[in-house]
Amino acid sequence: MSGPSPILTMRQFSWVGAAVLAAVLAHAPHLPAIITALALALVAASWLHRRRGGSALPGWIKLVLIAVFALVLIVQYRSVIGREPGSALACAMLASKLLETRTRRDALAAICFASFTLMSALLFDTSLAFTLATFAGVVLLLAALRELEPQAVTAPKPASSLRACWPTLRASLISLAIAAPLALCGFLFIPRLDSPLWRTPADAGARTGISDTMSPGSVQNLLLDDSAAFRVDFDGTPPPRAQLYWRGPVLTDFDGETWRRRETGIAPPDAREATAGSAAIGYAITLEASDKPWLFALDVPVDIPAETQRGRDMSLVRRRPVTELFRYRARSLPDYRFDRDLSADLRAATLALPGGFNPRSVEQGRSWRRELPDDDAIVRAALDLFHDAFFYTLSPPPLGRDSVDDFLFGTKRGFCEHFAAAFVVLMRGAGIPARVVTGYQGGYFNPVGDYLLVRQSDAHAWAEVWRAGRGWMRVDPTAAVSPTRVEFGAQAATLGERTWYRGWWLATRNRIDLVNHAWNNLVVQFNGQRQRALLRPLGIDHIEPDTLLWLLIGASGLMLVAATLWAMRTSRRRAAPLDAAYDALCGKLARVGAPRSDNEGPLTYARRLRVAQPLSQRCASEVQRLFADYVGLRYARAFPPMEGIVEFARRVRRLRLETRS
Repeated sequence: MSGPSPILTMRQFSWVGAAVLAAVLAHAPHLPAIITALALALVAASWLHRRRGGSALPGWIKLVLIAVFALVLIVQYRSVIGREPGSALACAMLASKLLETRTRRDALAAICFASFTLMSALLFDTSLAFTLATFAGVVLLLAALRELEPQAVTAPKPASSLRACWPTLRASLISLAIAAPLALCGFLFIPRLDSPLWRTPADAGARTGISDTMSPGSVQNLLLDDSAAFRVDFDGTPPPRAQLYWRGPVLTDFDGETWRRRETGIAPPDAREATAGSAAIGYAITLEASDKPWLFALDVPVDIPAETQRGRDMSLVRRRPVTELFRYRARSLPDYRFDRDLSADLRAATLALPGGFNPRSVEQGRSWRRELPDDDAIVRAALDLFHDAFFYTLSPPPLGRDSVDDFLFGTKRGFCEHFAAAFVVLMRGAGIPARVVTGYQGGYFNPVGDYLLVRQSDAHAWAEVWRAGRGWMRVDPTAAVSPTRVEFGAQAATLGERTWYRGWWLATRNRIDLVNHAWNNLVVQFNGQRQRALLRPLGIDHIEPDTLLWLLIGASGLMLVAATLWAMRTSRRRAAPLDAAYDALCGKLARVGAPRSDNEGPLTYARRLRVAQPLSQRCASEVQRLFADYVGLRYARAFPPMEGIVEFARRVRRLRLETRS
């Protein structure tokens, strides 16, 4: 029966606390601030309590903490089911566990729980940067486990020296490096399912992205956000930048302040409304998680991905929100016509204007209808108005209740959403059906990775007008004001007013994104279909699950054999200076009349010296400690720490033996 678990030293507790802290911080980006603050406060309180030598906490404190966390979770989430409530509960329980961690057994339980909590953070973010941060947490977990190993060397270790932490971290990194080939083998050959075993409800609105509503200033935050929205791999040569309009939600209803999406029904699968003026463009999009159901495609999509509905307005809606990296294929027509015959209800919706709002703008449209000969002339008049007197800026003056009137006849400064909204109001005032289309425009083409990167800052809004016999036509009033926005993006269009911005910074980020694109394609998007085609370069088109299992067994076996041989070689190499020091110790003992027999191991030799007592009491005690340390270094672990070997050799060199008088 094993004895009581040893009490942790302050150094050991600090390593365990660092591992727990890393697991909690991994969830901080998606947890409410109050839950993160409570968990971090518990970690800090645990460390201070342990440093001051505090005893075990009474049970009532633990009950109070449980009640506080339960109340906060209920207030924040109304449930403990789901990804975010579950992760919040795990962080709370882990921080509470650290508060009662005093023994080695407690520490091992805390590290196991921290490992689970840390890995669960990958349910929220699988980007390369976050994975590397998680990797750092794994390093701390392994380092804490190493510190909990029984120490064979009796020399004290400094508790707060950064230099003293490096051997532990180095051993942790070596352990991960040894495990990496086996992990890669499992990643490649463990059979994958085409869909996960379970799904957890996502919390909508947790991420940024295009919305199905638009009001003054709503797109501004996106235009200042350089994070990736999606990446595009074209089947052939990419189209010109002026054709890169990535269609998202189409906004029809306007209440005077906010534009909203209207349900228009589902378009027929063959999209017979659209007729091509040129060949269709094929491409694959890797869409970042947005917690929204919108998919984006070039105007106008004809072939769409599975589990996707295409509305009559040619916008794509997925059946469930995009809560993780999602890759899909589509084909689009760059020159198109659709809805040549406009239904009565859609005509009424795309001509509707709220009463009592923007009277000057509506009257301007009506005057054009009276004065100009046709719809084309009205469209040209509106574009000429924007071109002659308006300015593109991401810092427009505030607008009042009649936002379009204030913009058209007052500030005359704004960005895409201002121009698109004002243009549609003018067209409706002139009796021309019109609506706002939101999405993205442009992108950065990476010639090294041969893909297009579209950032949130490429968010854009433009207009569509309906013409009899021709259907819906795209009109981008922003291009009339700032052609630079369409040719080079929002960043370039406002470079002069954003003094902090430098082109080299964005260029550097675009080059770094090549690594993220490779990570997404090779790791995140490695699904069952790609796994079954893993050996296609070798002429094997499809791998069955049983073949994958045999590949896993064979590759794992080879790696384990190679690791064993390497470990034996490393162990012998490390044991060489240790055994040399032990031979020196035996030589010193032989010179004072206590030689070691050829068949005598260190424990037997030490026992004989203890019984025979040939040495003085002071020397005998030091020799017994040296034998115990040698056994601990040589046989208690596969890789004895180098600092322990150096310390053992130093003590042997300084040993001066005296016989009993």
